[in-house]
Amino acid sequence: MSDYTVIGALSGTLKELLRHNITQSPDPALNGVEIHLLSPKEMQEVGHTTGISLWLYKVSRLADMVNEPPERISATQIARTPLPIVLFYLITPFATHPETRHVLLGRVLQVMNDHAILRGADLEGSLKGSHEQYRLNLEALTLEELSLVWEALSEPYQLSVTYLVQVARIDSDAEPVKTMPVIVKQTTYSQIVSAG
Repeated sequence: MSDYTVIGALSGTLKELLRHNITQSPDPALNGVEIHLLSPKEMQEVGHTTGISLWLYKVSRLADMVNEPPERISATQIARTPLPIVLFYLITPFATHPETRHVLLGRVLQVMNDHAILRGADLEGSLKGSHEQYRLNLEALTLEELSLVWEALSEPYQLSVTYLVQVARIDSDAEPVKTMPVIVKQTTYSQIVSAG
């Protein structure tokens, strides 16, 4: 079960995952490279020349799960349906030298691939200790689609990748729906006979 803090908790989880595997890495090419939840534009505005931008640029509803049957939480109550969402992150390495940007991007891809399912000890914030799990997917955007993201930032395109995290659920804060209890449950079977 997740409340409205799930978005912040998942962003914190990804930041900590990258920080542990990049910022705290014993590899001198990675060690000390900070992870920021700032957009690439904000990174440049505050003067970060080295680091990794982990920017949440889009949140969308997962329409396929909206009509899932509600959960009965007691004999007379049904929980309100949670809002299923997918989070989209743009990950951009910043460094003076292109080779360093390539190394950073390669490590990001490796870490994300190794942690394709986030659960248990990976989770941070309000998700810590929960039994939730989330899938990390490298999003296959075309160059044109990726360019549109950069155009929205009013910035020239930079080497970057996009990941999506699914499925986060934001539980309703409204009271459960009162309903009549199920008194009798009956199952019947019949045979379909062919006419030929």
